[in-house]
Amino acid sequence: MKPARFYCGVFLVTASGLMLQIVQTRILSVVLWYYLAFLVISIAMFGITAGTVWVYLRRGQFSERTLSHDLTYFTTLLAVAIALCGAVQTTLAPVDSVVGTRLFVWFELAICLTLPFFLSGVVVSLALTRSPFPVGRVYGVDLAGAAAGCLGALMLLNLTDGPSAVLWVSAITALGAIAFAGSGIGGKPATRLPFAVPLQYIKVIFVVLVLGAALNSTTGQGIEPLVVKGKLETTADAPLLTKWNSFARISASDIGVRPAGLWGPSPTYQSADWPIEQRLMNIDGDAGTLAFRWDGNVARAGFLKYDVTNLAYFLPGHRRAAVIGVGGGRDMLSARVFGVPDVTGVEINPILARLLTTEPGFADFSGIASQPGFHFHVDEGRSWFARTSQSFDVIQMSLVDTWAATGAGAFTLSENGLYTVDAWTIFLGRLTDNGVFTVSR
Repeated sequence: MKPARFYCGVFLVTASGLMLQIVQTRILSVVLWYYLAFLVISIAMFGITAGTVWVYLRRGQFSERTLSHDLTYFTTLLAVAIALCGAVQTTLAPVDSVVGTRLFVWFELAICLTLPFFLSGVVVSLALTRSPFPVGRVYGVDLAGAAAGCLGALMLLNLTDGPSAVLWVSAITALGAIAFAGSGIGGKPATRLPFAVPLQYIKVIFVVLVLGAALNSTTGQGIEPLVVKGKLETTADAPLLTKWNSFARISASDIGVRPAGLWGPSPTYQSADWPIEQRLMNIDGDAGTLAFRWDGNVARAGFLKYDVTNLAYFLPGHRRAAVIGVGGGRDMLSARVFGVPDVTGVEINPILARLLTTEPGFADFSGIASQPGFHFHVDEGRSWFARTSQSFDVIQMSLVDTWAATGAGAFTLSENGLYTVDAWTIFLGRLTDNGVFTVSR
């Protein structure tokens, strides 16, 4: 027996289970809505419990005599199931349709989400109840793997996209199967289990999954959700750029030269007089923010004076402004249009900040970062204002809601914390004597 390999297998399987839960929450937040994203947690608990009960009801079928073989078998099935179910899931469209079709699609989605967690429950249950090692030690490795999986999911989502992250989780699980295969606990069962052929090619499966995950995230032609928020995503409408992190998917699309749209236009605004090239920065498939092509000529962005969200800038004497939730840079540009020389932007999403400051083909489009007097901070708005000692003549917070699900709950990470009495006390405390705090919602 090789205990180290057994413990390594347990660690990798439990880590992959938690990683899968978090990644699926992120994917469903993009495909569906934030309040359905947490369906994954319930389904995960259901699947793991069902797998555990399934092992309990087959007490005579599994024992220490064939433990390595059994763990390798079910872990290999788990690795394949994660990849296949993840791929099938991206083709499903759980949107409004006739009742029968809708029920069938939701049933397919539930199966795709449940099956990997069922197999994970089987593996963990066998490891805890059939191994010759102390249960406390095995459970300790289980907990350590789960904790590592939580951190690993954050790393994965900041390095790659959601579907590719699922494939990487599948590859990690296959590595766990390789570890179990070398643990040497017992021999082979007398009767061959169904679908046992892949056991002979575990290392090949691992290599294929690693290559698939790497290629999926680098080619731009891999597995992606087919339907996002009820809208079919076709190659004809493919965005210029799509990037994921642990709490958002940002897609940037070129929408061409068109009249500038305003959130609250003045009755005197003539949109036809203000054509400008625009790009739509879409957050989790629905919440949008616009970026305008700007070369530093304030007159070209004069249409922003007609938007009610910028009403505070009509008051005289503003020298310093701060924007909470920079998005596509619209509010920062508004401050400059009104002649504010010093503008600070606080943006929680590093992807949006990079698009405005360093991303080739995007930073020069908005032109904000190249102009003097603009300052960017990647931080949560309330936290940054609580720490800074700076004071501002205007603090602007306009339409910062993204409808994104996060690990902390819907809205909780970046938005609800901005609408509390405590937060507003902080913001008001960072105003100059004649300063204005403006909020649009």
